[in-house]
Amino acid sequence: MRVSSTAQINHDQLKSVQGQIAFARRSPDEKAPAIVVPGSDAPLVSYDVTIRDARPIVDELSLDSEGFTLIQHKISCANESDPEIMLDRYLEEMVPFIKDYFKASWVVPKKDAVIIRSVGASSAPLAEKGAGLVRPYVASFAHIDYAPIAGPVMAAREDQLQGIPIRAYSRLMIIQAWHALSEPPQDFPLAFCDGNSVVDTDLVDTVYEKYDVKHKTWLVHYSPVHRWYYFPEMSSDEFALFKGYDSEDDHNPRSAHAAFDNRRAYPNANPRRSVEARFFVYYD
Repeated sequence: MRVSSTAQINHDQLKSVQGQIAFARRSPDEKAPAIVVPGSDAPLVSYDVTIRDARPIVDELSLDSEGFTLIQHKISCANESDPEIMLDRYLEEMVPFIKDYFKASWVVPKKDAVIIRSVGASSAPLAEKGAGLVRPYVASFAHIDYAPIAGPVMAAREDQLQGIPIRAYSRLMIIQAWHALSEPPQDFPLAFCDGNSVVDTDLVDTVYEKYDVKHKTWLVHYSPVHRWYYFPEMSSDEFALFKGYDSEDDHNPRSAHAAFDNRRAYPNANPRRSVEARFFVYYD
């Protein structure tokens, strides 16, 4: 789903910011400061990385290559304050959109992975109201949510949980969506690593085991050749789309993502409120 362009943009000349991202420790003597971040118990180290503005190159981006892109699409539930209602309305709108966008045979949303992140002093009442749906922290470490072995397992688990008969399929993708709900600019936007710049030795097998879910996932070692991007000042009329898994491995980029503190560039940035979801996308 790439739009061809006659004039390629020099990515090194894109506007950029510096952001701190946590990575899995590559070796015991790695010369980087240790850091503890919410959402991960692994030994992590912190690096300051260059994160480029991907808006000028959106037409070049492909889910099959870089692993992420930006979609213009308005949702009607962006201002919904009740997390439970937000979940239902969000999926009601997004499932048919994802099915149509990918021309898929059918789509199953992962209902326990619709997460509202609300950062800042106002997050406590929302988190209490939507226990399990609202998390008052961001994932500021580089990771890929599904190792390949986990994709089919998690898809079958979701079918079982929702009482959906398991069907044969020719291809399965796990597609992830991320909407910013707070006004731009946000203090902790999401950054994406170009999957073309990640090699298998950068990846660390680990186990995610939280919220009654357990599956294989990947953490990421730091590499100076990684190319990180973000979409600054996102509005609720657009969202980031990225690929978490593809059963066709040739189209399964190792594209990591992480939140980062962007208040160096935007000191008065708004506390982030966002909604994210995952969809199992099937083809007959």
